[in-house]
Order: sequence, then C-alpha cells, then structure tokens
Amino acid sequence: MFESLKKKALKRVILSSVIFIIAGIAAFAFFGKRLYYAVFGYVTFEELTPDQIHNQLVKVDLTQTFGYYMYEYKYDENTHQKLENTAYYYAFFTGGESEEIDYAIMGIEVPASNYHEMEEIADYYTNNGDFYPEPLTLYGEIKKMDDEQIQNLKESFGMTDQEFEEYCIPYYVNVFPSKASTDGIACLICVVGAVLLVLGIVRLIRAATGSSLNKIKADMAAAGCTETTMESDFNRAATFDKGKDVRLGRLFTYYMSGATPRALSNSKMLWAYQITTTHRTNGIKTGTTYSVLIYADDPRNSVTLPMPNEATTQEFLKKINATLPWVVVGYTDELKKLFNKNRTQFLDLRYNTVEHTAVEPGFENPASIQ
Repeated sequence: MFESLKKKALKRVILSSVIFIIAGIAAFAFFGKRLYYAVFGYVTFEELTPDQIHNQLVKVDLTQTFGYYMYEYKYDENTHQKLENTAYYYAFFTGGESEEIDYAIMGIEVPASNYHEMEEIADYYTNNGDFYPEPLTLYGEIKKMDDEQIQNLKESFGMTDQEFEEYCIPYYVNVFPSKASTDGIACLICVVGAVLLVLGIVRLIRAATGSSLNKIKADMAAAGCTETTMESDFNRAATFDKGKDVRLGRLFTYYMSGATPRALSNSKMLWAYQITTTHRTNGIKTGTTYSVLIYADDPRNSVTLPMPNEATTQEFLKKINATLPWVVVGYTDELKKLFNKNRTQFLDLRYNTVEHTAVEPGFENPASIQ
C-alpha cells in the first residue's frame, strides 16, 4: 500500500516540480546578472576602456554628447499617426573626462523624460567644446547595437564603414527609467525563482524518499491502527475516481491532499454532502465540477474530495450512507443551520446514537480498529 502511494505521490509532483525547477533556473538566467549588480554595485562606466565594454550594468556620469542620432515613438495602431517620442539615442565618448583612457564613440538610449537634460549637455559641448559642469547620472545596461542603430549612427556622422570601425564600438547603454524599480524587480524575481527552485527539489525529494507518507502514517497512528490492518482496509476499499485517489474502506476514507496521501478515520466522520460548482467566464457557463464535503470530529474539521461527475458523487454518498450509518448524508438548509447553531443536537441525529461500526452488506465481520 505505502509503496503504491509513494509512486502516486511522485507522479503527482514530478511534472509541477520540474516546472518549478525550470522556472527557478530561468529566473536566475534572465535576472541573476541584475541581482548581482544590484547587490554588489554597478560598474563605473568612465573607468572602462573600449575593449572592456560588454554587457555590464553601469553607472554613467554623462558630461558630453554629440546629440541624438535616432529616436523611438508611439503611434496609433488604427490611424498610424505618431503620438509621442518615447526614447532618444545619443552618441557620446567613452572614458568620460579621463585623459588616460582611449576614447571611442558609442550610443546611449535615454527615456524621453531625459531629453531636455541631454539636449542641454549636447548644446554645451557644441558651443564650448568642453564637458558639462554638472554630470547627469544615469544607470543602465550595455547592449549590442542592432543594424538599424549602427546605420543611423554612421549616417548621423557621415561615416564610412571603415571610419565606424576605427572610431566607434557597436554598443549602447540602455538607460533604466528607474534604477530602484529595476533592482527591486530583479531581486523579487530571483527570490521567487529561488523559492520555486527549492520547492521543486524538496517536493521531488519528499515524494521519492517516501516523506510524503508521513501524514497518512500519522493518521494511522492517531486512529490506533496497525499497518497490517490499514493495508487490508486500503486494498479492500471501494474506489470512486479514475486515478483511484478516493477510496472508501470500512475504517478509513483515503484521499490525496495535493500530492500527500491522507486517511480520514471513518469513525470521526459527521456529515457528508455533494457540492456542485458552476464555472462561468464573462457570464457564460464553461463547466460544472462536483465534490463531496465531509465534516469530521478531526483537527482537519472538513475535507473536500473532488469527484469526476455527478453520478460518481451520488454513488460515493450512497456508499457512505450504506456503510457508515452514524454519518448524516445529504444537505438541507435546516441541517446546515442545526450544524452551525446546535452541534450537540446535530450529533444526536446519528453520530452520538449509532454504533460506529461499518455494516455494509457483504462484509463478513463488523469493522473495528485493531
């Protein structure tokens, strides 16, 4: 019994756990670099030589630019009319104001909100041939230029291909609108990724090693039942779904709580009835699901067991009614009111007045926990 339940638990978790693990790895693959820079600090761009520039996250203290060579804008998809500019690409020198670092021309993409500051720096450099006295501090990620950017930069300066290769490097800084938001998102996604990764691994380990059986073993111990008795009860239990996840024995009702096998002692069962849930999307019925809600004199208080259809649901309830005569089966508003307002009177309907021994016809002997 326990071996089959261990396999069932592993089967339940293996797909979702693999998805969790892949999602966790993907989170670090896409955002791990940003997390690293958020924790240990961005690279100071002005300290980089042209051959050191690659896909880092950098802090730029911009004091010089030649002006923009390209821009992006929004447009109305229906009228195809331009609405507003969203970003500008400016050309500038690497190396900042350092006289010891070789220079190269590259690009920097800034949000439209930085346009006026960038234009002021560009005008100052054009008119004075000198660095702007108050650096504009920007944070962003160095990326490779695409063909369109390279072509626009060459045309803006009237460069030949040879001149571009001699004086420029095909990189640009993609400036973040907000460093705090960028760092915060990276940290959050990596934390979620770490949780998913650990959760996926732990779930697989628990299922593979049989740790997921601890709760059903605790259910068995709480009922004072031996493993031999429970296994016999489990093997003779009636099943009510395709996966045989729900079983009604003489001593226990067996079910899967997610990927964890559980057993509810039938002697603790108080009330069972059908729940029908209609699902709708935008007011349109998309389906109906069925389940059985069981209330019990147990720390769980209640257990909901999914059922494949209404016929199976009714079959399960009829089996409970025939097998466990101390359980109230079926729902009425009066029963609900009595259960909530006067629990003692509700228990006197059956639970306190009927012997807790399974009496289904066909059993050779009345069931009792040994």
